[in-house]
Amino acid sequence: MDLADERAESPRESEVRVLLIQAGLPCPAVNVEIFDGARFVARVDLLYPDQRLIIEYDGDHHRDPHQWSRDQLRRAELESLGYRMTVVTARDFDDPAALIARIRRLLARSPA
Repeated sequence: MDLADERAESPRESEVRVLLIQAGLPCPAVNVEIFDGARFVARVDLLYPDQRLIIEYDGDHHRDPHQWSRDQLRRAELESLGYRMTVVTARDFDDPAALIARIRRLLARSPA
């Protein structure tokens, strides 16, 4: 219960966050809204603000062509604002150690 966060909106998003914390990584911010000035750009699942690293959990509905197209536009907008993004899917839970290693590498790399 100590790891619960009322801002979490999906079980898998929560699983990713808890996995990161249990691996000794800093706790990411949850469901953060990102703006370009006054313009809303996106609400992201998990964010390491100092590293400008976004972690998104994409379930099966993101494979829908219409959703995929919206996801790509959103990603392009976020990247144009200087954010980096990594996407986590159900397959990442097959090898959590590899997922943790990927996030560690991304956190260690300074944003451009």
